[in-house]
Amino acid sequence: MKVTLTWSMRFALAISAVFAVAALVAGGVSWRLQSDEMVRALRTEVRADAESLALAVRDGDMEDLADQIAARVAVSGDDAQIVTFVPSDGGAVLGNATVDAPFEGVRQLVPGDGLHLHLPPSADIPEGYVAYGLRLPQGWLMTGHDDAWPREQTEILLDSFGWGLGLALVFATGFAIFIARRTEARIGRMERVLEAVGAGRHGLRIHDGGSDDVARLAQSVDAALDRLEAGIDAIRQVSTDVAHDLRAPLGRLRLRLEPVALDPGLPAAARREVGSALADLDQISATFDTILRLARMQAGMVAIAPVPVDLTELGREVHEMMLASAEDMGHRLVLDLPAGAALVAGDRGLLAQALVNLLDNAMRHCPAPARITLSLHRDGRGWSLSVCDTGPGIPEADLSRVRERFVRLDRSRATAGNGLGLSLVDAIAALHGARLRLENTADGLCATLVFPAPPAI
Repeated sequence: MKVTLTWSMRFALAISAVFAVAALVAGGVSWRLQSDEMVRALRTEVRADAESLALAVRDGDMEDLADQIAARVAVSGDDAQIVTFVPSDGGAVLGNATVDAPFEGVRQLVPGDGLHLHLPPSADIPEGYVAYGLRLPQGWLMTGHDDAWPREQTEILLDSFGWGLGLALVFATGFAIFIARRTEARIGRMERVLEAVGAGRHGLRIHDGGSDDVARLAQSVDAALDRLEAGIDAIRQVSTDVAHDLRAPLGRLRLRLEPVALDPGLPAAARREVGSALADLDQISATFDTILRLARMQAGMVAIAPVPVDLTELGREVHEMMLASAEDMGHRLVLDLPAGAALVAGDRGLLAQALVNLLDNAMRHCPAPARITLSLHRDGRGWSLSVCDTGPGIPEADLSRVRERFVRLDRSRATAGNGLGLSLVDAIAALHGARLRLENTADGLCATLVFPAPPAI
């Protein structure tokens, strides 16, 4: 399975890595300081032992030194401490160890390497000793202590540090990943809301309930979306009000012009002008009707009572209805429908209107002769009803805006229309839980109504 590390996850792992490096550095410094301190304390201890024994021979009393060395060996009872005196006159060595070469000062001794212990074979031989030697007039006095204590303390320190660092690193990494995923989920929701708003669902909001920087950003975005929705609603209301208020005057004007056009005494040229004016009035009235209908759909004022609609039968009927118009315009209208029924739940009249708009849009904007195909096929579990043409298509930069109100591309301004056809199709699709998909192909443009999985009907 491929794992994709997002920026938040990489940031969380980087923070954990920085924490681990900082902990390792701090632990290393702490271990070094404690280790040095333990070795220093051990060296001070063996030096104090040697100096205290040296006091016994201050007056040249060798018997007192021999007695103290014997007592020191007897009291220690193990191999933890060593003491030895090497007479300068070549006499017998005192103590429980001998060295190959006497020395002065601090020395690290290893059994078997210049140090020989007078211990039974069953004794547990230490790995090393910290020793201190003194040069006396009578010879060399050396005492030592094994370094097991610093070694054991170092192992304990390393074990505890390792476990502590491991647990802390696991906790820190887990917490960092949790925060990163939480932040990522919140940012993901913000992106989805903004994408939906860009697609026309202006009522959506982020509603982040936190109190951190992301929450404040979400509140600012929500406030901006509130202002945006208010502006869009105001513009939509203005267009709706204008359309509503002008319908009646246009109707009265048409009633006044019709008798004039039918007057037998009207010159032919004037009759043509009046007829053209009546056609323009009809176009304006149709545009206003479309505006009002679209506004009601987008405001949620149009409620549909879903009934089973067979898209196969609907496509066949619309094809038959539009075939003559397509042939008059020099186009070839092709039908590609499945043999069986393709049921969706919806309003038959609205779906027919959407399909007619798509076909009319293709016929008006494709140079003749064009091949326009009305097809229906499965799209996952649902159905896709497509109108594909062999026209010039739509520039990629304009695909996202052609479904907005009154948007007409420059090359389409010479054709009839008001820029509301795709807006109305998009609104009808939204009413049916479907979506309008526009995509350029190698041949031209495909406008597809993608319906969700059909309900059990």
